[in-house]
Amino acid sequence: MNRKVLVGFLLILISVLVFAGGKKETVTPAAAPEETGVATAEAKGTGVPFKAPISIGTKNFTEQFIVGNLMAILLEDRGYDIELKTGMASTVLREAMENGSLDLSMDYTGTQWLSYTGHAFKGESPAEMYKAAKESDAEKGLVWLAPIWCNNTYAIAITSEFSKANKVTNLSQFAEYVKGKEGKVELASDFEFYSRPDGILGLQVHYGFAFNPDYVTTVLPGLTFEYLASGKSVATMVFGTDSAVVKNNWIVLQDDKNFWPPYDLAPYLSQEALDANPGLADVLGELITAFPDEPAAARSAMTALNAKVDIDLMEPEDAAREWLQAKGLIK
Repeated sequence: MNRKVLVGFLLILISVLVFAGGKKETVTPAAAPEETGVATAEAKGTGVPFKAPISIGTKNFTEQFIVGNLMAILLEDRGYDIELKTGMASTVLREAMENGSLDLSMDYTGTQWLSYTGHAFKGESPAEMYKAAKESDAEKGLVWLAPIWCNNTYAIAITSEFSKANKVTNLSQFAEYVKGKEGKVELASDFEFYSRPDGILGLQVHYGFAFNPDYVTTVLPGLTFEYLASGKSVATMVFGTDSAVVKNNWIVLQDDKNFWPPYDLAPYLSQEALDANPGLADVLGELITAFPDEPAAARSAMTALNAKVDIDLMEPEDAAREWLQAKGLIK
């Protein structure tokens, strides 16, 4: 190689290296964190600030779609960057919360205690169950905020006609009926209730009876109502705040032997998300206190919200926005 060419090449190389190691320019965000109330993070390896979205997750049924939208709409209105992911199974949602793929969700105290952490129900009150769930998850860096005392517990519903004809109003009486039919009683269940320890399996053990497996139909959440309404099943699983029960004048069988624990609904989030977003807990607190504090009234309020979607056929986002506006939380 020509000596002059070699020297020129080396000079160019040196200048490139010097420039690459030079001082980087910093980018000033459009608004400082204290002006927006929303924390900023730093994109790794760039030194450039950005607002990291808060990732919210929901399960795959009406109430979860609604509360996910309640949180997302309210937080967006207050200036937070939100990413809403809907329609997950409980186990998938929980795994995402534990591994940090999700920042925030609303879940049920009884689900945390029985399904996620494997404890047995020992007759805890709603307040005791909430305290146990909160303290248990604190060890995992997950923070439970104040709950909505709506106790959306599992339940079994039958038609009022069946109840009168067979004198069945509680689960003990229903268990005797199923035993008398040698388990050949049609039940509609969603997939999760079929396999959960606090679902069909635990219920049969607790009350001392067994369905013939051929008479149990598993369907997607929400479709269980159609089986009872159309007469394809004698009974169906429901939740405590399901609007279909009121719409169809069904009888919810009394849990006379206290099988199911309280299932009160509360937002919970990672400590990391809480630390990175000043004021986040306060905004979510406004949402919770907009619901009645008295349990029966809270359940009624949540049932009415669910009815907006299940009966009035509103989109969950529209029902959530209407409710937030009615409560004066957004304009």
